[in-house]
Amino acid sequence: MGLFDRIRAAVNGDRTCPPEHLESYKRLANEVYGVEVELADTKSPRSRAYLQAAKCFQVMGEALLRDAFPGSSGADTAVPMVTHEQAEVWYEQIPDLLIAARQEAAFAGSAKLPLPHRIGRRIEAGRACPTSHLAGMRRAADAIETLLEDDLRHARLEGETYKQPILLYEEARTRRQMGDAIVGTIMDGQHVPVVSHEEAEDHYWQALSNYVLIAQGLADPTLLDQRPAVHTQYQRTKLDSNDPWRVTSKIAIQEIREAGEWWQAERDLREHWDLHRITPEEREYEATVEYLVSVGNIVEEGYWFCCPFSSVYRVVRGPVYIIGRTISQGYVFTWDYGDDGAPGRFICESSFERANGREYCDD
Repeated sequence: MGLFDRIRAAVNGDRTCPPEHLESYKRLANEVYGVEVELADTKSPRSRAYLQAAKCFQVMGEALLRDAFPGSSGADTAVPMVTHEQAEVWYEQIPDLLIAARQEAAFAGSAKLPLPHRIGRRIEAGRACPTSHLAGMRRAADAIETLLEDDLRHARLEGETYKQPILLYEEARTRRQMGDAIVGTIMDGQHVPVVSHEEAEDHYWQALSNYVLIAQGLADPTLLDQRPAVHTQYQRTKLDSNDPWRVTSKIAIQEIREAGEWWQAERDLREHWDLHRITPEEREYEATVEYLVSVGNIVEEGYWFCCPFSSVYRVVRGPVYIIGRTISQGYVFTWDYGDDGAPGRFICESSFERANGREYCDD
């Protein structure tokens, strides 16, 4: 492809990657087989978890790029750049995981790579997700389900020990089925809106994120059992304060002050907390987000339009786990504390529209 062809393709969003550029990734993935044989007899659950994560990226990457390689049903097909870049994100994680697996097998506790390992950065198509990319993600989900099938069958026999991997699997397979339903319609040649492409991509991404964690949890179930305990160091949360602004976003506080609404807001906040009954779930939520902010997995990027104007967070390193839910990277979420004593609720979406203003009790 010439220079002007590349520029034109980049402008039009139709960039592709020729198959020969992908061969090095396939060779890299093949290294997983050798390490699997080498560590077949290891007794270290953490070593097996690292290896399982590497295996997931190998399987997902090969499934995603299947049509790009000679001998496949779509031999020598130039894959969309979004597909190439996503596979690259996955394949690039394999070497570090194999190193950690070998280190941990040699000396327990020697590997410094954190567990459980996450799926990594999600590459966005920038417009309607290409049909071929959706098909590749469907293949990846199918391949990794097949990879985990036998281990999951054995895990179900031990019940409580593998509770977290099994629960994550039930979510993952449901997500995958929802993606399949949308993609099936697209493959049948029916026109669907752009938002349907995005929904299918979201469902597959969530499913694949879970599968990577499930694979590690099946190797070492203590990894996922520790997820709810990461924030137990917090004995108290901001909910225990008497400050009426206790959960109000810093962004909201600044805008309220600049708008001259301070006394109106403070009156409503005091009234809100007089009526609201704090629940254990809300305490867990606040403790969890405080922890996730401290380690850089989420960032505050706005606030909910209703009193008490709680923070809206975006997941920048995900997925993350909040009150039993798995939130994908790039998603935003908040806790709506209800109105006039109504129960609170967790809200999560791919994005929130910015409200025109703040809603007060007398609005």
